[in-house]
Amino acid sequence: MKYFKFMFIALLFLLNSCASIPEATVTLTQEISNEVDNMHNLNLNLVRQLFNERQQRLNSFINNTYTPKLIRKYQSLLPDSINYKKDLAKIIGSIIPVIERKKDSLTELLNQQENSILSKLNQNYNSFSKATSSLQNLISSAARVGNSEKKIIASIDSLTGNKINISKIETDLNDAINKTSTFLHKIQPFESIIK
Repeated sequence: MKYFKFMFIALLFLLNSCASIPEATVTLTQEISNEVDNMHNLNLNLVRQLFNERQQRLNSFINNTYTPKLIRKYQSLLPDSINYKKDLAKIIGSIIPVIERKKDSLTELLNQQENSILSKLNQNYNSFSKATSSLQNLISSAARVGNSEKKIIASIDSLTGNKINISKIETDLNDAINKTSTFLHKIQPFESIIK
């Protein structure tokens, strides 16, 4: 019976020594987690939008600046004595594949950069999400323990008619553990000498 009482008191001490976490903390961490999800989606959308704008600027540059300049360059290389106007379609037809290869090369480079950034964002998000989930579970568990502790203490108080001073028992146990811990830290150097 004494062993049972000791175990009961030790259990009370363990429950009471846990940090008390309010229920609002569980809700707050869940809200933070949801906000992180929203921020991640916003980041992904911003990166996609940025690279779509870059792709549009690339297309605009190729179509409105690069291609006309390249055609004018080839026209300037042709001697004036050649009537190239009737063959201009053939000349442009031979230049377009070169332009398209350059455009495809630049587009592929943009796609690689976008994929690299998106991949890194997703990796960071997944790591953070796992840590947040673990923290959320820990906080939820601690809050449940705190609620259970309150219920147990209330039950003990109602069963004993408030005859057991749980706060005093907790204080005495904390003092005993602290003294034992201090003593163990003092003898630890001697333990290494003995070995």
